[in-house]
Amino acid sequence: MDRWRPRGFILLYLAPAALVYLIFYIYPAADAFRISLYRWTGFAFANAEFIGLANFREVLRDEQLHLALSNNLKLLFGGGVVCFGLALFFAAALSHARIKGAGYFKTTIFGPYTISAVGVALLWSFIYNPSWGLLNVSLRAVGLDSLAKPVLALKNWAFPAVIFVIVWHVLGFYMMLLLAGVQSIPSDYYDAAQIDGASEVQTFFYITLPLLRDVLIIAILYWIIGALKHFGTAYAMTRGRPAGLTHTVSTYLYEWALPYYSSNYRLGYATAIAVALFVVVLAMSAMYLRVTSREAIQY
Repeated sequence: MDRWRPRGFILLYLAPAALVYLIFYIYPAADAFRISLYRWTGFAFANAEFIGLANFREVLRDEQLHLALSNNLKLLFGGGVVCFGLALFFAAALSHARIKGAGYFKTTIFGPYTISAVGVALLWSFIYNPSWGLLNVSLRAVGLDSLAKPVLALKNWAFPAVIFVIVWHVLGFYMMLLLAGVQSIPSDYYDAAQIDGASEVQTFFYITLPLLRDVLIIAILYWIIGALKHFGTAYAMTRGRPAGLTHTVSTYLYEWALPYYSSNYRLGYATAIAVALFVVVLAMSAMYLRVTSREAIQY
């Protein structure tokens, strides 16, 4: 019996946190699956109509939702390439002790991440303003009037402009994460490479990048989850405009749950979209971890 006492104490200490997690996460998440089976406005559940999987069939046919998902994928892949390309470059460059002003550059790049998503969206909405925004005013000042455009109102420019802002916002976080990984690599590897006459590029590709793999896997996983469920910056900047072309899945389901332009509340359908999004995020994360799984590198 004595051998079970430590386990009993562990369970006793874990119980309060587990109860909070159960009440505020597991139960609402499970209840979402139930709500997704109803046609419900969100006001009186007694008036909700059970419709089975009809909401999910609509999800499969909803072309606007598919467009929103394509925007998430653009952010995931296009934004991810830019974000991690820059984060790796800055992490590798700023890890060298001989870089003067490294602390200043770290603070400058990480600074935007300390601002809320809504604050960043408002800032860049002002910068993108077609009449007096800093971007167009600067272009006109140097004689590039033809490049001065209302970017958030143009279908081919709006979402790429949003992706740029999202990458600008989170770049510092990923840079610091990768920088911590680079600085944890023993210096002996770099000393040996220097003795062997390896160039900076060779050192990066043959030492830094392979030994950074485990940190990079976690960082990319975090990006995958964030890109697929992104809401804040995209919604605060555009609310789906123009013509719903800048919706992500999260902003699109929000428009059904709490519509901005109408009173057509469809919380049941919005919940079905959320459940579908949960399944997509879970599946893509599991596939990614399966592909990248292996034993951790031992330094």
